[in-house]
Amino acid sequence: MTKTCIYWLHTLSPTHAGVGRGVGYIDLPIDRDGVTGWPIIRGSAFKGVWADHFRATSDKRNKDPMLRAAFGIAGDDNNSNAGALIPTDAKIVCLPVRSFRGTFAWATSPLVLQMLHRSLTLAEFSDVPEAPPMIKEGKAHHSDESVIFESGKIYLEDLDFTAQKCRTAAKWANWIGENVFDNSWRDHFKKRFVILPDDAFNFLCETGTEVHTRVRIDDDTKTVAKGALWTEESLPAETILMGLIHRDRVYGRDGTEIKADDLIKNFTCKDLTLQIGGKATVGRGQVRCVFTEMKE
Repeated sequence: MTKTCIYWLHTLSPTHAGVGRGVGYIDLPIDRDGVTGWPIIRGSAFKGVWADHFRATSDKRNKDPMLRAAFGIAGDDNNSNAGALIPTDAKIVCLPVRSFRGTFAWATSPLVLQMLHRSLTLAEFSDVPEAPPMIKEGKAHHSDESVIFESGKIYLEDLDFTAQKCRTAAKWANWIGENVFDNSWRDHFKKRFVILPDDAFNFLCETGTEVHTRVRIDDDTKTVAKGALWTEESLPAETILMGLIHRDRVYGRDGTEIKADDLIKNFTCKDLTLQIGGKATVGRGQVRCVFTEMKE
């Protein structure tokens, strides 16, 4: 796979990328990967708000060949296309978890980083740290700069782990920090980065999201309307996810006018602030989007 760049999503407020009504105790759950059960933001959800950020309405796409080539356009068979910029689903990299020391930790697991390493290697990124080894139950790996351990222990939510310094953890903390954060926040990330055993991370992905109880007030009585009590799940603020953007060939009438590389330069040249998912009127879904282009 060539002509690929990374997009990182860093949630600034709780983010509800939902799937409609749930069948469990949460009425409005977030979207999750069908195999791992980890939270996910679909590429289609990202592409829609990405295009909206650039005001890529139907009228503007008809007038602007660059928007039309990047995000596609509906029409007859001769003129329609799906767009030359193809984002994959954004998969979780780090989940923020409350910590006894350091306030909170950015937690990940060996399997998360192994899958991340595999995706980036297939996309021909060459500067990625080596995939980490599996971690024994009850242990947690951190960098030399960590501020989240106390007397050799790391306490996250109601779980405790034996803290262990790890060079691979330090490399991943440095690499992710450099790609996602600016200079003022990289040190914060490195000091709070931790790799947990897979089972512990799975448990936190299931129980460590935010669940809010919402009500609707009756306008006449100013009390909760009958049947208007529900719960909704959100990714917590500070969650980090990663997806890839592939540059496809430009189809249709724009093929001789625009190159795929030009689209990357125009639409992934700077960090963006997006609103992803539902509940925007109550402040949900404020997300930083950061792009990392492949180094030549």
